[in-house]
Amino acid sequence: LTRTGKVMLDESLRVLSQADRAVSHIRDVAHGNKGRIEIAFVLTACYELLPRVARAFRKANPDIHVELHSMSTAEMIKALQERQIDIAFLRPPLTTIEQLSVRRIYAERVVAILPEDHPLAGQETVDLSDLTMPLYVQAPTPRGHTTFQTQIVSLCHANGIEPEVVHDPIYIVSMVAAGMGVGIGPEKSRRLQLDGIVFRELSGVPNDLQMELAMAWRTNAASQSTKIFVETAIEIARELYSSKNEDRPFFME
Repeated sequence: LTRTGKVMLDESLRVLSQADRAVSHIRDVAHGNKGRIEIAFVLTACYELLPRVARAFRKANPDIHVELHSMSTAEMIKALQERQIDIAFLRPPLTTIEQLSVRRIYAERVVAILPEDHPLAGQETVDLSDLTMPLYVQAPTPRGHTTFQTQIVSLCHANGIEPEVVHDPIYIVSMVAAGMGVGIGPEKSRRLQLDGIVFRELSGVPNDLQMELAMAWRTNAASQSTKIFVETAIEIARELYSSKNEDRPFFME
């Protein structure tokens, strides 16, 4: 080969090698072996379920980068529709949303959150009617009233209580810990144990008054990585919540 021919051969081999690597990378992404997945969640999902799912997924798929984002349910739905995230752990009930798949994961009952020096703190169970104001109630979404929010607010009104509805469980436990009132939140709030607060069973509410957690993703545009993550989450949720004992949430088949 002439000098020019040798340079052309070397460059051709380099381009072909790059093309082979590109094809291999695209194939890996298509098969879910490489890539990136964006996950959004409500806070209570990260107390137990999401960390276990993320660890298991990353262990089995080390070349797929997982990015986590804390959002409200309304923000997650918009982000899914605009393709900013791939999967959302959010609070139903949700209206049917075109092109989104929704899988309910578990339901959990609500508990009373009290300052440790509250007169009722020594009881194992506290009745809703005995809670003093101000009362902070966690509700799933900041847009409109969900079924849960409507029910709990109506129950409070029936007991002569005007609750302050908030959407951040950390805010509730912080206010209670500061002695600013009492609270009602999902059982997973127990994970936010702070000095100066106690959690007690709550009576005076229907047994079916529970907060649900669901997982949502785009139905027709889900990548292979997304599908693998969804399958992993369902498998781990089944292991965690399939028991329907009274002291734990239940998995929703």
